[in-house]
Amino acid sequence: MEWIFSWVKSGLLFGIFASVILMLCPNKAYQKHIGLVVGMLFILVMLHPLMELFQVDGSTYVSYIRNFLMLETGEGRITDSDLELYEESIDIQIMANLKEAGYPVKRVESRAETNGDIDEVIIVFDGETGALEALENYLKNLFGEEVVISYAYR
Repeated sequence: MEWIFSWVKSGLLFGIFASVILMLCPNKAYQKHIGLVVGMLFILVMLHPLMELFQVDGSTYVSYIRNFLMLETGEGRITDSDLELYEESIDIQIMANLKEAGYPVKRVESRAETNGDIDEVIIVFDGETGALEALENYLKNLFGEEVVISYAYR
């Protein structure tokens, strides 16, 4: 019951916040575009508890993207242009997760094979950082033990 109450409360708070944002729009022409962005954010706010309930995490996201791209080609492998898109989406997801965990990440690069397996992850930190063992465990759980993890500091 607490879960449902929290879900409704977050939706109402975001609704109030969105109303204030839309009232502060300087021009009616901008209101349409800002409304679109606020609507998308509202969908994410409302889906977040469901994602936690169904335990959707980074590995689920990676599997979904890889399987989606393989279905597009129908050959069980990813085309070169889709491979770049796949690597970029993985990079963005890893960077978001690492920043949320408090790591000073400047850039993430991943390298994937044509079957969708990630074989190398390069992480560039913005300064020195510690607790890399937890980070390595996270990446190895996400991509498998054979992934090569490299670090750089800038």
